[in-house]
Amino acid sequence: MRVSLLTAGALLGAALLGGCATARPAPPAAASGTAMSVESADPRLAAALLAERLAPSAEAHLQVAREYVRLGILDFAHRRVERALARDPGCAAAHELMARIWRDWRQPQVALGHAHRAFHFAPASASAQNTLGTILDALGEVDGARAAYRQAFSLDPGAGWALSNLCYLEFRQGRFVEAKQQCKAALQVTPRLAAAHNNLALAHAGSGDLAGASVAFAGAGDDASAHYNLGIVHLAAGRYDDAVRAFEAAIEARPDFTAAKSRAHAAKMQALGAGDRKQP
Repeated sequence: MRVSLLTAGALLGAALLGGCATARPAPPAAASGTAMSVESADPRLAAALLAERLAPSAEAHLQVAREYVRLGILDFAHRRVERALARDPGCAAAHELMARIWRDWRQPQVALGHAHRAFHFAPASASAQNTLGTILDALGEVDGARAAYRQAFSLDPGAGWALSNLCYLEFRQGRFVEAKQQCKAALQVTPRLAAAHNNLALAHAGSGDLAGASVAFAGAGDDASAHYNLGIVHLAAGRYDDAVRAFEAAIEARPDFTAAKSRAHAAKMQALGAGDRKQP
C-alpha cells in the first residue's frame, strides 16, 4: 500500500521525530525574561556573551548568534547577526546564518538574498550551497534546490546531510528509487545521520515497503522513536489499527512518551470512525 504523498507530505513532515530536512518552523519570539534566564543557565551561551563583551568583533557577535539559534531563540540571534554584518558586511557565515533564521521563520523569499550573498562570499562552502538548496526548496524551485544539494556534496564529499536533503526532496517528488539511492549514499558517508535514516524510511513507505520503513526508522535512534515514526506512517496510509499498535509499542518502550500517548488516542478515535463508516 503506497502512502499518499498529499497526506504524507503534510503529516510526516510535521510529526516525525529526528528530523527530515533542515528547515524547521519558527518558535515564538522569546520574552526578555526568558532569554535572560537562559543566558545565566546555559554555559556555552554565557561564555560566548562574555567573549563578546571583552572583544565585540563580528565573529564574537556571530558566535553569540549561533548559541541563540541552538537554543531556539531566533529573534535574539537575528539581532546578533545584524551586529556581525554591520562590522563585516562580507562575512559569508553571517549571511548564511541570517538566511537560515529567515528560512526557519518561514520567510524563504527574505532568506534568499542572504543565501546568495553567502555563496558569493564563500563559493567553495558546501554549507552555504546546502543552505541555498533548502531555501530554493522552500520556494518550490525544485531543480535549483537539487543542483545546490549536488554542488554541496561535490564541494565536500563528507556532506552526507546534503544527500539526505536531496533524498527528502526526491521523496516529496514521488521519485522513490532516486530518494533511496541518495539516502543510502548519505548513510555510506555518515552512517549515524538520523535524518537520512528517517528519509530512507519515508522513501520505503512511499513505495509501499513498510517493512523496509520499519528497519530504516530503527536505524535512526531509539526504539520508542522508531515505533512512533512508523505509527505516523501508518496514520498517513489510513492504517489506524496498525498505527495504534505502533504508538502503544512506543509507549511501552518509553512510558512517559506524551506525544505517543496523544497519537495513540487519536488513532483509536480514527479507527472507530473508520469502523462506523463501514457499517451498512
